[in-house]
Amino acid sequence: MAKAATTRKKRPAKKASKPSADNMAAKQDDPVIPAKDAPKKTEDVATSDQSMPSVKNGDAAVQRRQVISDLFQRGLAAHQAGQIDDAIRLYSTALRQNPNQPDVWNNLGVALRRSKKFEAALIAYRRAADLRPGNAGLWSNMGNCLREMMRFDEALVAHKKALELDDTVKSHTFNTGLVYRDMNRFEEALDYFDRALAIDPDYVDANWDKSLAHLALGNYAEGWAGYETRRKLADNPIRPLETAPEWDGKADLRGKRILLRAEQGFGDMIQFARFVPLVAQKAAHVILECRKELIPIMKTVSGVGTVVEKGRALPEFDVHVPLLSLPHVMGIGSKELQKISTDSYISAPQGKRARLAPPPGTVLKVGLIWAGKLNPRDRSCPLETLLPILSAKGAAFYSFQIDDRRGDIDKLGLHAFVTDLGDHIHDFGDSAALMQAMDLVITIDSSPAHLAGALGVPVWMLQLYTTDWRWMVHRADSPWYPTLRIYRQDKPGDWSSAIQKLGSDFSTLLQARMNAQ
Repeated sequence: MAKAATTRKKRPAKKASKPSADNMAAKQDDPVIPAKDAPKKTEDVATSDQSMPSVKNGDAAVQRRQVISDLFQRGLAAHQAGQIDDAIRLYSTALRQNPNQPDVWNNLGVALRRSKKFEAALIAYRRAADLRPGNAGLWSNMGNCLREMMRFDEALVAHKKALELDDTVKSHTFNTGLVYRDMNRFEEALDYFDRALAIDPDYVDANWDKSLAHLALGNYAEGWAGYETRRKLADNPIRPLETAPEWDGKADLRGKRILLRAEQGFGDMIQFARFVPLVAQKAAHVILECRKELIPIMKTVSGVGTVVEKGRALPEFDVHVPLLSLPHVMGIGSKELQKISTDSYISAPQGKRARLAPPPGTVLKVGLIWAGKLNPRDRSCPLETLLPILSAKGAAFYSFQIDDRRGDIDKLGLHAFVTDLGDHIHDFGDSAALMQAMDLVITIDSSPAHLAGALGVPVWMLQLYTTDWRWMVHRADSPWYPTLRIYRQDKPGDWSSAIQKLGSDFSTLLQARMNAQ
């Protein structure tokens, strides 16, 4: 059996890697910025300026050229070191000395985009394009910026301009596919991902997004197989365990202790915990690793023998597998998923009970979560957009927010309408106990949506226009959670239609409850 002492070897702390000029640029006009500076290696940054003014005679001109060159190189060094504010300042100073520098405008655009100053970045890219319209990498950069601004039609124009100029660069083709992905046009996205993979079959980012597109379309065999690409991602947290074999789904588990390893976020762990009982039917003992906040609810999953906090010493085990690899190794398709997802599989821990005191006349207790983390996308729905339903007579609303956005209640003066439960929530066990006391949970796409679904509590989820793979497209239900109803944005950044539909359904539900009383 493998033991924690032998599986958790000490490794030297990682040093921040500085990209070299070699991996920054395959050719001078079209270098590729590394993962350190762009999440998907899709940004093109110039490593030397090709547009310095020519010098004829005179020390003053030579000196001026040297000053501008020095500013550019210092800006590039700061950019490569991740000192983005310094890079922006130095690039800008260089451009005030000489605005006819397309590479510096391009790099300024890259730095501004990383700082989420998208409008300014777009102006910088356009200045570069005016000076050097034949630079394919620049047009791809501009398309990336427009995509983040959710100006998808314009983004496609820019990316297709890049492909028209040079369709041999894999990132340009991949970037075009990302726009189609964000427009929920997954079939077209797959076409561009495949084109990028035809250039480089080992292109990790394209293989990864191809798998997510397949999953969004319900193509589970291809999707789960490709989902294993996550192990190769730059920010992948799965550490190697070399002292025990990894389970392939076929090896006999009778008499074996299997470790199901933690990875990714809270919602992912809750979502994939539904597969644990299937493993427990095959193994002698299941050890589930998870983050501390999840321990109380993971102990309630059927078949879990031992729960261990991620980062702590592991008990003895014979085989292991990442939790999110289970559907792949076990061959989970749409029929199997539907069968597995019929019933709830998580419950509130024993001994935890919610003690609520709703106002007299309450017929509907509603949990609210309107804000979440900002990356990779801000999935928040402003609390003020929910004001029309908060005024409904007969409904009592409870906030499950545990972050700074709890302050929205005070900011909007809604203490008479919304009860803040934040002080009573310390882990997911507390949330589960409180959720089970709710008649309905209204939430954004976040871990509480998964928790409510896993508990079997009715949950209405507000979904961004750009969908996550697990919620698929063009449907209001989910194969993962029978009690989940999805309200999707019809247009990027516009919650009006989703809130209107949700409000109408809420009025119908509330009236039915009042009639039942």
